[in-house]
Amino acid sequence: MESSEKTAWLSILTNLLLVGIKTAVALISGSLAVTADAIHSLSDVISSSIILIGIKISERPARGFPYGLYKVENMVAMATSVMILFAGYEIIKAVFIAPSLALPTQIPLSMAGIGATILITWLFSRYELNKGRETGSPSLIADARHIWTDMLSSMVILIALLGSAIGFSLDKYAAIIVVLFIARSAVTIFLDSVRVLLDASLDHNSLTRIREIVLADPRVAGINGIWARNAGRYKFVELDLTLRVKELEKGHRLSEEIENRVKMELAQVDRVLIHFQPLQRGLLTLGIPLAEDRVTISEHFGEAPFFRILRVQRAEGEIVEDNLLKNPYLHEEKAKGIKVAKWLLENGLDVFLSNHDHSGKGPGFVLGNGGAEILLTKESNAEKALAMMQSDLGQQLPGDIDSVKSMKRMQPGFIKRGEE
Repeated sequence: MESSEKTAWLSILTNLLLVGIKTAVALISGSLAVTADAIHSLSDVISSSIILIGIKISERPARGFPYGLYKVENMVAMATSVMILFAGYEIIKAVFIAPSLALPTQIPLSMAGIGATILITWLFSRYELNKGRETGSPSLIADARHIWTDMLSSMVILIALLGSAIGFSLDKYAAIIVVLFIARSAVTIFLDSVRVLLDASLDHNSLTRIREIVLADPRVAGINGIWARNAGRYKFVELDLTLRVKELEKGHRLSEEIENRVKMELAQVDRVLIHFQPLQRGLLTLGIPLAEDRVTISEHFGEAPFFRILRVQRAEGEIVEDNLLKNPYLHEEKAKGIKVAKWLLENGLDVFLSNHDHSGKGPGFVLGNGGAEILLTKESNAEKALAMMQSDLGQQLPGDIDSVKSMKRMQPGFIKRGEE
C-alpha cells in the first residue's frame, strides 16, 4: 500500500474518531453548534472516502487513457473545495440562521471534549499536509486543508462555549474570521485544480529548474521550447532541444541522459518527451592551446597557459572573431584537464586543434562526448596550422569540417579517421 493511500485511510479513521467525540459532546451539552459540527465531521468521512477512491482510480492503468487517470485526483480535489465552502455555510447557518436555543449545559466537560478534537485535528492536518507535499498528491493536500477548516470551526464552537460560560456572545465575530479562512482555502484548492485540468503550465520555479538541468550539459546547444504540465500529483515535460551531436544514436543517448536527470532532480515527473535537432551553424568555434609565447601550440592540455578561441566561417574559412584567454584552471591541483575541457565546451567549442595526441585521456573523452571535433597537426606554429585549415575550408564546399584534409581528424574517444 502506497504512502498516499495509507494517509487517506488514516484520514477516514481520524474523522470517524472526531464524529464520535463531537456526537458525545452534543448529547451531553445539547448544543446546536456542536451537533452541526458533528454532522460536518460526518461529511468529512464521506469526503475522505471519495479521496481514497480518487487515489485508487488515478493509479489504475487504463488502455483508453494513455496518459493515465492522474487528473481524477484533481477532480476529487475540486469536489473537496466545494465541501469546504459548504463547511463555511454550515458555520454561518449555525451562528446566524439557526433559531436561538437554551444555553448549553455541562460547559466545562463540553469545552474539554471540543479542545480534544481541536488538538487531534491540528496534529493530523499537519501530518496529512506534509504527506501530501511529500507525495505530491493534490487530493491529500486538499483534504488536509479541509481538516484544517474543521479545526477552525471547532474553535468557533469553543469560543461560543467560553462566551456562554462568562456571559458574553462572541459567536458572530469569530464566525466571520473563520469563514474568511475557509473561503480562502476553498478558492485556492478550486483554482489549483482548474489550472491542472486545463493543462496550465508548471510554476515558474519548476520551469526554471528544468532549464538549469538541461543547460548544465555542455552538449546542449540551446532550448527551443519547454512545455510542462501537471496531472494529479505527476508532471509531464516536453522539450525541444538543439544538440551538439551529428549522429542520431548519440542524440538519442543524450536525450535519455537528460530525461533521467530531470526525473532524478525534479520530484514526481512521470514522463519527459524530448525532440532534438543537431546544431547547424555557419560559424565554427575553434580552440588552440598555446604556450607562454602565445604563438607556439602547447603540447599540454590542462597546463597550457593560454587558449586561443576563434570563430571561423565554415564556408570560406574567414576568421570573424579571435580571442586569447588565460587558462582559468592552470593552478588547480586536481582534474585540471577535465575542468578545462568542460570550460571549452561551455565556450561553444566545435573544433580543438592540437599537435599532441591526447588519446585515451580524460579531457579528450570529455571533448568527444561533448560533440567537439579534434584535429591533429604536425605544425607547432599556431598561425601556420590555422592557415592550413583555412585553406582547406576555402577550397571545399561549405558546411563540414570533413573538408579539412591536411590534418588528422579524430572523433569522440579519439578514434582516428584518416591520415594527412
